Amino acid sequence: MTSRHPVDTASLSADAIDDLISYDASVFTLDPKVMAQAEAPVIVMDAHGVPLFANKNAVGFAKGIRDGLFPEIYQLIRRTLTTPGGVVEMMTFEVQRGTATLELTALPTGSNQVMILPRDVSMDRNLREALIDSRQRYRDIVEVSSAFAWETDETGKFVFVSPRGALGYRADDIVGRFPRNFLLDTVDQDSEHVFRSQKAVRDVPVWFRRSNGNDACLSVSSTPVYSREGRWTGTRGLAHDITEQRRRESEVSTARNRDRLMTYIVRTMRDEIDPLMVLKGASEASTRALACSNCVIFKRNDETDELDIAAGDESKDACEVAKQALSQLQSTEEPFDAQIGEYRIFALRCHYHQRNNGAVVFMFNADHPEPTDGERAIMTEVSDQVGIAIEQAIQHERILTLSRTDGMTGLLNRRAFFEELKRRHSRLQRAAEPASLMYVDMDNFKLVNDIHGHQTGDEAILALTHVLQDNVRPADLVARLGGDEFVLWLEGADVNAASRRAKVLMKESAILTKYSGDKEHPLGISVGIAVHEPSSKEELQHLVQRADQTMYQVKKHGKGRFGIAAAPGSEDPAKIED
Repeated sequence: MTSRHPVDTASLSADAIDDLISYDASVFTLDPKVMAQAEAPVIVMDAHGVPLFANKNAVGFAKGIRDGLFPEIYQLIRRTLTTPGGVVEMMTFEVQRGTATLELTALPTGSNQVMILPRDVSMDRNLREALIDSRQRYRDIVEVSSAFAWETDETGKFVFVSPRGALGYRADDIVGRFPRNFLLDTVDQDSEHVFRSQKAVRDVPVWFRRSNGNDACLSVSSTPVYSREGRWTGTRGLAHDITEQRRRESEVSTARNRDRLMTYIVRTMRDEIDPLMVLKGASEASTRALACSNCVIFKRNDETDELDIAAGDESKDACEVAKQALSQLQSTEEPFDAQIGEYRIFALRCHYHQRNNGAVVFMFNADHPEPTDGERAIMTEVSDQVGIAIEQAIQHERILTLSRTDGMTGLLNRRAFFEELKRRHSRLQRAAEPASLMYVDMDNFKLVNDIHGHQTGDEAILALTHVLQDNVRPADLVARLGGDEFVLWLEGADVNAASRRAKVLMKESAILTKYSGDKEHPLGISVGIAVHEPSSKEELQHLVQRADQTMYQVKKHGKGRFGIAAAPGSEDPAKIED
């Protein structure tokens, strides 16, 4: 087909225009056969609107007019007869399939007749209306949606952005600039590819910087744009702000992680039976769960009311740093969060019933990332759990102390003494060192109770307790076996050391005389000693019997003395001294 170009009438000469518009009757002569066979519908009607002729493609329409289905046509006939140039009008008619829109060209002819050339433009009109509606719907969706539409050219610059702009920027602030101008500095610049992709992509997360400097996460979908010749000319798409969604997802993930770690820590604590081991387990579990270098736990000492390290003191350096952090923590009411040496420290108090009973010091390497809010929440929860565990440990120690000590004197009781003595004796068997077992019994004590009463008797027992405690070393053991019987274990003491210690006790026990029942029966002590030699394989039971029997031998020889048992297996009597 030869291409036709529109004629510029302005460039035509006046003679050429006159030649085109001059009237020539022969030009308008129409052959009836041609009209009857024409592909375009043709109808000829009289002045009353009665169809006189219709070709094959207009028969249906003409029949409808005769049946009175299209009364609008009569008004068209009247206007056409009074309009020399004819009328062109769009009319919509109700038909069986719905509605039909026709473009009617009505031309007056001779003999007071009208020729009508109908053209069905229903499809064109529907398509146009659908396009208009679609464009309007798209504009409405873009306007009410949190997403914004955009388009870039082949260089990657924005050439279009939704009129209301995005992320606090006006549309004019974005158009003409590259997407990388808005990407976060910390984000991989490769994220920009979604804005110039030559294939469709969906829901790519990209971090942008808002106009106020805050972060924004966008979910970007795009599709390439091609020219009619198939050349890529740019990319267009939608970007949806999912920052809040990401924040919620992060919070949920953090909460789940916190629950998982706390479950692990609490389970580790719960699986331990010994309360002190619970603290150790809490320290180890927290160290693993939070990826910190150490977790040091301080517990309040029930006797001194000071905070002592109970778990996590594996190295001297960590121990010293933890003590420094504790000192800083105790000088403020807030958690301590700072750097000490090579460690990032986060320290918190532990409480039980609003009473401070300890502290937890979390130690991170200096290059460890700043703890997140979720990790800080875990550390706070750990300190709460440790506070409960510390109280359990304190109560356990109290119960253990009560079960191992004499209620009056505070010395070890019989059961606790012999449990510890068994361990000490076993160690001596391996270490081949000396030690001495010393039985101490008060002389004439019954007379004190009979004459002065039990209160004086108790005072006398406490006085002897002080004498014994003041004359032993930290490594030695002192116990009250019951009534007026006491026992001492002198660690590392040979015969000479035990003899010297006995002489000191005999001298210091002179203060007991003031509690005597009468002058003829002074209150004092008798002491029986059995020495364990380094090379001895003597059983503990025999050692105890030698000390006990020696003490009774002393009493038979007049009391107020001390005796040293003969060597194991010897028939010799005990050596008794004043």
